[in-house]
Amino acid sequence: MVMYGFTNLDINPSINSPTRPVEAINYGGHWLDDEITGYTTLVVSGRYTFSRKINDADLTGDGNMYLSSKLERRVIEVKFLIKTESIVEYNRQMEQLNIILSKPHQRLYFADYPEAVYTGTVTEIKMENDILNDVGTITIECSDPFAYSNDQIASGTGNSFQFPNTGINYGQTPETIIFNPSADIGSLTVSNGDKKIEINQGITANAKVLIDFNALDVVINEVSTLMNVTLDSNLGDFYIKDGNTIRFSTNGKYEIRYRVKKL
Repeated sequence: MVMYGFTNLDINPSINSPTRPVEAINYGGHWLDDEITGYTTLVVSGRYTFSRKINDADLTGDGNMYLSSKLERRVIEVKFLIKTESIVEYNRQMEQLNIILSKPHQRLYFADYPEAVYTGTVTEIKMENDILNDVGTITIECSDPFAYSNDQIASGTGNSFQFPNTGINYGQTPETIIFNPSADIGSLTVSNGDKKIEINQGITANAKVLIDFNALDVVINEVSTLMNVTLDSNLGDFYIKDGNTIRFSTNGKYEIRYRVKKL
């Protein structure tokens, strides 16, 4: 009998401070509206739009021939208000803002939708008038146009796990799969439909087998074993979708960690 548990680690929006604006931003773990006196988020743009670059070829007749396309980076703009009563306080506020926003490649999310986490870098902070009570704009470029949920963890025992039937709308891999076989085995196969990862070496009972889809590595008890792995495709192509089932060639304990992509 297969047993599993599912844990949802999405941020609970109910813990948000009631004094924050609806679109308050958290950048790198910092709520700007909480930490900078006189700062107020006004409006955010760029979260619900996308642009796609098309690669096509000219035809002798009408139109072009479509070849391929890709989503371009996402640009998010945050308009904010700074209110202060002295130049000393204004300088302190802007210095604090710059300290937080100068860190590149940070996770960011917004109070009205904390389940959608982007990764971005602030490329510009621009003030309209450079006066004590002023409006400014923070420009954030996200090289990856997708937002992601916080970590979803499926864990249990057995030889398979089926993902929920809704929610995984875009092609993506898990973050990691950890498997501990319940008995000594000569090899291990992890499959999802026609995608297979075969580890062609003996594995002792309860050994930790880690498939890391971000590092593109397979590790057994902290030692890389990628040379003994046979793939039907690249690790980066081991996509999961709604309702897919991850199967293991033997029984054991598993933990599957993934983040749902959102556009």
